[in-house]
Amino acid sequence: MGLKRINKPEPLAKTALKSLRHSILTNELTAGVVYNEQSLARDLGISRTPVREALLELASKRLVKFLPQKGVVINTFPTKDIEDLFETRTVLEVFSIKKICLNHKNIDISILKEHLFKQKSAFKDQDAHLFIAADRRFHIDLAKLTDNNYLIDMMNDIRDLMQLMGFKALNIKGRMEEVVKEHENILKAVVQGDSIKAMELMEHHLNYSKIAVNKIKEEEKKNG
Repeated sequence: MGLKRINKPEPLAKTALKSLRHSILTNELTAGVVYNEQSLARDLGISRTPVREALLELASKRLVKFLPQKGVVINTFPTKDIEDLFETRTVLEVFSIKKICLNHKNIDISILKEHLFKQKSAFKDQDAHLFIAADRRFHIDLAKLTDNNYLIDMMNDIRDLMQLMGFKALNIKGRMEEVVKEHENILKAVVQGDSIKAMELMEHHLNYSKIAVNKIKEEEKKNG
C-alpha cells in the first residue's frame, strides 16, 4: 500500500512575492507612498525576511525601488524608460505577429477571441481591472503562439511594467473602445495570414498605447 505524497508548502518568500506583486499591479499599493519592510510584513502576517526577499525580486523586475534608510516605493517611469520599454515591446510583438501569420493555418485563436470578448464586456461595464487583465492575456497568449519560451518570459516581465505604467491610460475617454477595435483588426489580419497588415496594425496599436501613457504622464506632471 503506497502513501499519497504530501505536497510541500510554498516558501513564504514566494507567497509574499505573489501577494506584493498582485497588490502593486492592482494599485492596492500606490506610487508616491514609502513602504517599509516591517509594516508590509505585519500586514502580510509573516516575518520580515521573506518580505525582503520578495522586494528584492520585485526590484530586479523594476516594479519597486529601494530608498536608502527609508524603505521602498512603487517604481515610476521617466519618459526615456517609457520609450525604451515600448521600443522593446514593439520589437517582440511585431516579430511574434510575423511568425504567427506564417503559420496561421495551424494555430488555434479561440482563446484570443475569448479574451477579446472579455474585454468587450469589461468595456461595457467600464471595469478597468477586468479590462487590463483580459488585455494582458490577449497579448501573452498571442506571444505563446510563437512557441518561443524566451520570448514568452520576456513578454510576461514587460506586461507587468506595462500594467504598472499604463493602467491610468485607460481613463482617457474612448481608449478602451479603441483598444478593442485595434485588437479586433489585428486578429482579423492574423486569421487571414496577412503578415504585413498584421505587423503594421500591431505597431500602430502599441504606438497609440505609448501616446496614451505619455498623455497621462503629462497630465500628472501639470497637476503636480
